[in-house]
Amino acid sequence: MPASELYTDKQLEGLHFVVAPFLIGCFLDLLTQGILYCQFNKYRLWYKDDPVGLRAAVYILIVLTTLKCIDSCAVVWVSFVEYFGDIDGARMLPFVAWYQVGVPLMGAIINFYAQLYFMYRLFVISERHWVIFPIGLVVVFAFLAVIIATVHISLLNRPEITQWLGAHTGATFAADLLVTITTASFLLLRRKNSLSQTKNLIDLLVRVSWQSAAPAAVCATINLVMSQAYKGYIIATIPNQLLTKLYAMSMIWTINSRKNIRSVIFNSGMTSNVSNSRTRRTTDDVELGRIAVHKQIETVSHVDWQRDRHEDETDETKRDELYGRSHATLTISG
Repeated sequence: MPASELYTDKQLEGLHFVVAPFLIGCFLDLLTQGILYCQFNKYRLWYKDDPVGLRAAVYILIVLTTLKCIDSCAVVWVSFVEYFGDIDGARMLPFVAWYQVGVPLMGAIINFYAQLYFMYRLFVISERHWVIFPIGLVVVFAFLAVIIATVHISLLNRPEITQWLGAHTGATFAADLLVTITTASFLLLRRKNSLSQTKNLIDLLVRVSWQSAAPAAVCATINLVMSQAYKGYIIATIPNQLLTKLYAMSMIWTINSRKNIRSVIFNSGMTSNVSNSRTRRTTDDVELGRIAVHKQIETVSHVDWQRDRHEDETDETKRDELYGRSHATLTISG
């Protein structure tokens, strides 16, 4: 018998726009979780000597995303197995079952966690406390908005749900955009009066910043549009489920990108203060995978035929002319 004869149009509408989005979101959640596990495995193999703080941050991210994936699977199981044939009961689960009411909040926790990492990274790059303060206010507002939305979900206040979820999504998108633009701006400021190798390296860092932010920004835009276009429905659950994992992927991908950045340093022949880099390897390295950009004056040692030719040179003035040239260098920690 056709479904149209068993259920009313209103019931089928609820199935399509309230229940089914959780199934699609679960598939996307599982897909992206597999990608995250691959990234986690790369981190485990590549960065065995990372500081404890950084390793703890990565493993916390593993736990959070895994729990989120388990919750998505539980939601689908209850809705489509335990409530099989009971469309009215299944369409009410997002408002009465705690594990389904809290889906937006669970995702927001991971978003908040990833944005804290990028804010810390911005602080290290800019070396200015005041830069992250206004962005931090936007991030906190986004998190508070989803908490308020979760309360209204449990109270079945549909207009307020749409408003506060829209505020959360918009603020999250704005914070992400501000972090990316500000990070790129400070990197480009460091690019002035730098060596060609340094400029190439900064260009790489800027590219990493934009590439890590782009997928989440696009998904957040789609999430915002769908949440406002389909008011009264939960179809925005689809991009919302995906958005959470995209933020996690951008964080772990940025951390893992240090391997490529190090290879650029070694291949370009850039040098840094060797004594400082060795003594600070396990303590002052960029925890949470930070990339510290410094301009400093240091002596550049040239290992070439000129050094062999003048190694017995005793004239201090000539030696300074040959080796004492000052350059602005860029140091990448971590």
